[in-house]
Amino acid sequence: MIKYEEWVQSVKDLQSRMEEFFQKTKYLDQEQVIIPDLIPTAESLYVQEQLGSFCRELEEAYYQAKRLNAGVELEGRLRTGYNGRFWLENEELTCGRSIEVLYHDGQGLSNVPSWHAGHIDHDGNRYYFSGKHDLPLEGVMARIKQHL
Repeated sequence: MIKYEEWVQSVKDLQSRMEEFFQKTKYLDQEQVIIPDLIPTAESLYVQEQLGSFCRELEEAYYQAKRLNAGVELEGRLRTGYNGRFWLENEELTCGRSIEVLYHDGQGLSNVPSWHAGHIDHDGNRYYFSGKHDLPLEGVMARIKQHL
């Protein structure tokens, strides 16, 4: 059975391979599958469509791997600012800001809190964590990963 460290290393290796794929295909730059020498046939257009679907799924996995492997840039307890927005250390967290929040979600076999990825959002009345709308954020441990 694979060990914890092997899982983590495997994801790092996979991230590297995905980066090579995206550099070679230019998919992240073009946001579509472009095959210059494609001769349009029923089969080649089908393959191009399937490659587009594959690349969209792979892109999501790639950014998840990058998040997993990114170092922590900032960590601390969330506090509410004068304008109702949350702050983490010296950074104001506006809508859409990616963060990870430490809490126990009631899932799994242990009672150990874990980090959950999401972002700050606003519902017209208050700011909240997208991953758990009803989580009171004041004083909760949070972190921001290095730029993805």
